[in-house]
Amino acid sequence: MTETATARGIPWRLENGGCAALPLPGDPTIAAVARGHVTALLPALGLPAETIDDVALMVSELATNILDHATPGGGAPSAELWVYQRGDGSGHDELVVKAFDTVRHWRGHPGGPGRMRERGRGLEIIDILTDGRWGHHPSRSRLSTPAARGKATWFALPIPRTRTARGRRHGRTPTNAAQAAKALHTMLVRRGIDGFALGHEPGVSMLTCDDLSVRCDDETFRWHARTGEAGELPVTDITEVGEQIVRLREAMNDVHVV
Repeated sequence: MTETATARGIPWRLENGGCAALPLPGDPTIAAVARGHVTALLPALGLPAETIDDVALMVSELATNILDHATPGGGAPSAELWVYQRGDGSGHDELVVKAFDTVRHWRGHPGGPGRMRERGRGLEIIDILTDGRWGHHPSRSRLSTPAARGKATWFALPIPRTRTARGRRHGRTPTNAAQAAKALHTMLVRRGIDGFALGHEPGVSMLTCDDLSVRCDDETFRWHARTGEAGELPVTDITEVGEQIVRLREAMNDVHVV
């Protein structure tokens, strides 16, 4: 990644799957910067002004919580904002917004799996506006080199599957299994997940490591972890597939460390 890309973030159109990744400052301007990012991105999706206002409010609350609760060692957090679309499994699209920081667990919740229960008006607002569609998971940064370990706090909202939205999410989707697996492998390596072997057979490609395997045909990614967790998503949701694989590897690494 070039210095220019690192400083300015990854524009909406440049990453397979349609993910915007943008840096956030580690000072009191973080909420305003986060709001500015999403209000600049979302009109292209044809979303109503009320939805954009709700997203901007929730992003502001996520950013404020990073500053208040995720500041390592008294210093400024290394924070990022990620925005992308994914399918919800029932023929509809969701807008996903994630705020990444480099503190693995929120204060008062060391090592605790599952959903964050940090008290505060900000997360109550997010819970209400998303009908409970929010949470957190271990992750790795997108903009720093090497990728930093930390967590992503996210929320999701249903959005219309408009022609513009389809183009944004599907426009750079790989066209066959080999291309899709290679694209996913590249995404993972960029985020420091580099233990996978990439292999191909007619119509099927595989990413394999000691504790996780990912199988791809022309339509679908399917994965299975040593822990028993498994899942599948269409190739069009390659960004979400990458998020799930990073989450799984990071969670399993945490278990090994403990």
